[in-house]
Amino acid sequence: MTATATKPFIKQVTKEGEGCLGYIIGDRASGKAAIIDPRHDLVDEFISLLKKEGLKLELVIDTHTHADHLSGAAELKQRTGARYGMIQGTLVKPADRAFADGEVYMLGETELRIIASPGHTPDSLTVYVDGNLFTGDTMLIGGSGRTDFMGGDAGELFDSFQKFAEFDDHTIVWPGHDYQGRSHSTLGKERETNLIYTAGGREAVVEKLSVRGPLPQGMAEILTFNRKGSDSSAHVECTTVHEMLNGDPHALQIVDVRSPLEFSGDSIEGAWNIPLEELDKRLTELNTAKGTIVLTCATGNRALMAAQILERRKFSNYKIMDGGMAGWIKSSLPYNKGRRVLSIMRQVQIGAGLLVLLGVVLGTFVNPWFYGLSAFVGAGLTVAGTTGFCGMALVLMNLPWNKVAPTPGGGTSGGCSVGGAASGGCSVGGSTGGGCSVGG
Repeated sequence: MTATATKPFIKQVTKEGEGCLGYIIGDRASGKAAIIDPRHDLVDEFISLLKKEGLKLELVIDTHTHADHLSGAAELKQRTGARYGMIQGTLVKPADRAFADGEVYMLGETELRIIASPGHTPDSLTVYVDGNLFTGDTMLIGGSGRTDFMGGDAGELFDSFQKFAEFDDHTIVWPGHDYQGRSHSTLGKERETNLIYTAGGREAVVEKLSVRGPLPQGMAEILTFNRKGSDSSAHVECTTVHEMLNGDPHALQIVDVRSPLEFSGDSIEGAWNIPLEELDKRLTELNTAKGTIVLTCATGNRALMAAQILERRKFSNYKIMDGGMAGWIKSSLPYNKGRRVLSIMRQVQIGAGLLVLLGVVLGTFVNPWFYGLSAFVGAGLTVAGTTGFCGMALVLMNLPWNKVAPTPGGGTSGGCSVGGAASGGCSVGGSTGGGCSVGG
């Protein structure tokens, strides 16, 4: 009797309109699963997908210490009892499974081979699974992770790419990010087109990647969270906050760290609006609050980042409202409904799409030179994706329909923030900070 090995189940998980990519790998024979690079705001979705597929989480892996988005690995470990694996020597404290270079982890009958691939960060790793490379930010489609911060080293990145020489051209590459809507590539295609392979050797790669760019927005808070995790005792449910407000309105003060544009759309009665990017400078306003500070945002990500700011400034009397405004509304709790305005990110997507179509139409029926308009917009979106800076977003946020009044808090606020992205490097047009990628 001949036994046939079952191919592993692979599912890519992402958030619409953003470029961060996470993965579920499932071993059907044993029902065991591993998750690679989960975003914190997608933890519930990962758990739901595991349940749907009848898989039990055994291992969660971060391919490196993320600087542009909050990791959900520690929470998945806490909620499921799974191990949390990273490469040996990482500074991430919640990680309790240290991998060595070349180590093979058996997920049931499926082999997960760990390849140390430093360069973007010192603790970067790649996972090889049955003809698939999960490269994190080491290899992106057409490019790589940046090496100009977080202990990055362009020479080491080049060396890490050489480790993939043993794999054939048909090997599928699953990156940690893609800002152009692509899901995967092949190693053969990357050998032909990727900046690291085509630059002209190790010295050329070092020269090309030596240029410094803007850092991801909120990087200090993101790194702090990802390295130490979150204190579960600091979290509070939406319904509990509502009950506390009904019992004693002065028992707590809700501080909403979304952008003024978002806050004007829906808000909790009595909440202060201090946008995340302004919180550090306006922290003294919290001293006028009566009771415990309860941080909230859209879904909870920015509230977690705000908590890191308070911790850094030795402000301890706070709680984090789980689920944010989305959770509050989902729980059918009362809130103020204001004017509805599309997010800056959505406005950028719509505007860019219309400009591309306009360029094609004018180029076809009027003059071929108009095709340049489409090319210009495409180039702008590529820059936005790789650096986090979006000129169109800066223009849009100053248009009349995006203008809002100063935000209420312990004082007043400046103008609109851009789009309200929590992570900076993972949204096109939704951030003023830098991304984590080069090329691609």
